[in-house]
Formats: sequence, C-alpha cells, structure tokens
Amino acid sequence: MSAKTSRFSASAILLVWGIILVYFQLSGRIDSYLHPDFHIPTFIAGIVLLAISGTLLFTFQTTGQSQANDCGSRHPFGGGILAIALLLVPLLCAVWISQGRFSASTVMNRGIVTDSAELPTFSSPVDPDLPGESGAPVDGSMMDPSLYLKKNAEGYIIAETVDLLYGASEEGMRADFENKDVEVKGQFISMRTGNPNGDRFQLMRLFVMCCAADARPVAITVQAKPGTQFPEMTWVKVLGKATFPVEGGRHIAVIEASAISETEPPAESFNY
Repeated sequence: MSAKTSRFSASAILLVWGIILVYFQLSGRIDSYLHPDFHIPTFIAGIVLLAISGTLLFTFQTTGQSQANDCGSRHPFGGGILAIALLLVPLLCAVWISQGRFSASTVMNRGIVTDSAELPTFSSPVDPDLPGESGAPVDGSMMDPSLYLKKNAEGYIIAETVDLLYGASEEGMRADFENKDVEVKGQFISMRTGNPNGDRFQLMRLFVMCCAADARPVAITVQAKPGTQFPEMTWVKVLGKATFPVEGGRHIAVIEASAISETEPPAESFNY
C-alpha cells in the first residue's frame, strides 16, 4: 500500500467517524446512547477527528513515497480499501440499522430491576441546606418537600420510577411520596408474575450511569383497573397515589392509578 493510499485511508476513516459523532450530536440521537455529561465531549471529539482528517489529507508529503510503494505487493487485495471496509462498514451498518431505542425483548433479557439494592448507591440530586442556611429550619425538622419536589398544574408531584424505587428502601424519601398524588411517565410492561387479578402492570424507565451499554431497566408496579392494556413498551403517563406496601418481606413501590393515558416519549429517554 503506497504512502498516498495509506494517508487517504486514515483520513477517510477519521472523516467518517467525525461526521457520525457530529451528526449524532446535532440530530439529537446521542440522547439515546450517552449520559448528558458526555454529549459535549463527544461533539468536541467529532470536531477534532474532522480536523485531523483534513490535516492528513491536505498535508500529504511525497517524501519516501517510492519506498512505501515497494510494499504494495504485500497487499494483493488492496490494503487501503480493505482497511476502510473493515473499520467503517460495521460502523455504518450499526448507525443505519440502530433504532435508537430498546425493544421489549432486550429489556426482558437484561432483567427488570425492582429493588434499589441492585442499582448504584443513590445520591440525591438536591442537597438540602444545613439548618439555619437559606431558610432551612433550625429545630431539626425535615425540610418541606414542596420546596424541591416539582408539581404539575393539577398539583401532582412529578416523579420518576427510580425516585419511587429508592423511596421503597429509603425511609426519608418514602415520606416525601407516600400517600401523595404523583405523575409518573414510563414504558408499559405487562406483569408476568405476582398479578393474579390481572390489575397490575410495570412502569419502566432505563437507568443509565454512562451510556446505553450499561442501561438497566428500572420498574415500579402500577395498580390499575383489571384488563388495562397497552402494546409493550408504549409510553404512558400514570396519575395516582404513591404507596409502599410490604410484599415479599420488603417495601415495594406501587402507584394506585386514577388515570392512565398514552403519552409522547420524554426529551430524555433515560433516568440518570
């Protein structure tokens, strides 16, 4: 393979990788693959790859080209073309075929998490002020949850499945939600066990620490009218009362639904 062909091959590979990374960022598809903390670094990496590709292509030096040409006989099938094919064809196929979402079978194969003990240690996104700071009570009482829990126009607490899952095992969090009206969005999963009356289903969201590769399906139970059914993985909005009954020797999160409706997927498909 000649030095010119080698330089062109390297430039082409970096160009395609750079275009894909930039495209994923600008199109929003990156939201289905990476934690938000990695979006900007990935975009910058794409720009850098494009810059390196241009540098390789336009700063080609002919010095030593004849010596590199002597190696051409070692690649009877065209080393440059073969290298490009091996490195880019699988990538382009993955970009083209990928749906940007998990299927029901993928979720079931990964296993649905219903116990927060199976997830990384919880860290509250809101750190309450110390007593005496910013109006925090100085008598040791708990901060009013209304100060940090968002509510919709009807007064329902807007919660995530992972919030309620941790609430089942964290007494402090459980007090924030227990017997309160909540709004939770997630994907419908039929409940295959522990549902003798046919009036329960699972509301699932994917919990991610880094990227889609480590995504864990996290689900809570919804108590609804018997026969409530949607196609698997349909996005639904559930309004109801959050409860934490003891079943199987531990608290579990159950929403006693008052209204269930199909809804558009949220801007962020993952919980973080």
